[in-house]
Amino acid sequence: MLTVGFLGGGNMAGALIGGLLKGAPADITAHVVDPNAPKLERLAAMGAVTHTELGDWVTACDLVVLAVKPQMMKEAVAPLTPLLNPDGAVLSIAAGIGIETLKDWLAGAVVLRSMPNTPALVGCGISGLYAPEGTPPEALAAARCVLEAAGEVVEVKSEEEVDLVTAIPGSGPAYVFRFMEALEKAGLKRGLPPESARALALGTVYGAAELARQSGEPFSTLRERVTSKGGTTAKALEVMNARDIDAMMDEAVEAAFRRALEMKAAFR
Repeated sequence: MLTVGFLGGGNMAGALIGGLLKGAPADITAHVVDPNAPKLERLAAMGAVTHTELGDWVTACDLVVLAVKPQMMKEAVAPLTPLLNPDGAVLSIAAGIGIETLKDWLAGAVVLRSMPNTPALVGCGISGLYAPEGTPPEALAAARCVLEAAGEVVEVKSEEEVDLVTAIPGSGPAYVFRFMEALEKAGLKRGLPPESARALALGTVYGAAELARQSGEPFSTLRERVTSKGGTTAKALEVMNARDIDAMMDEAVEAAFRRALEMKAAFR
């Protein structure tokens, strides 16, 4: 039996709850607290036990997931702290708040950190999960159970790697959407109808990602296989390489990573 509580009922919490309760497993109970009535109605329809305020139900939770915005976190967890199960744990899915800061706010509770990404909303997320040394195995298992409900989980070895996860898969969907947006615009500029330009951009990215997933081959090998010498793909890649796409992406990830570290420092 696993009892999980969610502090906050936003989109990411909804994705995790929906995946966790899919098929209504009898051995999992999910509680969620949020002041927003429409959100609670949606989550109740998924099978969650909903609340508008904290109470004794918190103490029954094996794991409490912190799913509120970082800037609201300190205020939100203050009344939560005395209600926590002394044998339970806390999983934060908020960007930019370090474990030591959370432990201080939570009176020394067992804390794990994760960064899911928005494809979790359709069951295709990928999360980085960090469990500090000494984390009870049952706490790690509970955290994995929750995160795996909405996609894949990669355990990382340090908290800094969680910040890097924030910069790559956390922010990464926006990078991919920006590429799709540019591809769509290129099609529109050359006369494609809007619905065709969108469908072709979307299908290209989806198909390439699925091919890469199923083949398991290096991305470079897959790229080379599509690129005939002197052909259309080669010409397009010449333009991208001339603009140094590797350097651009490296700078983009570095900027996001540094911002994650700045945010963490601001919450200390």
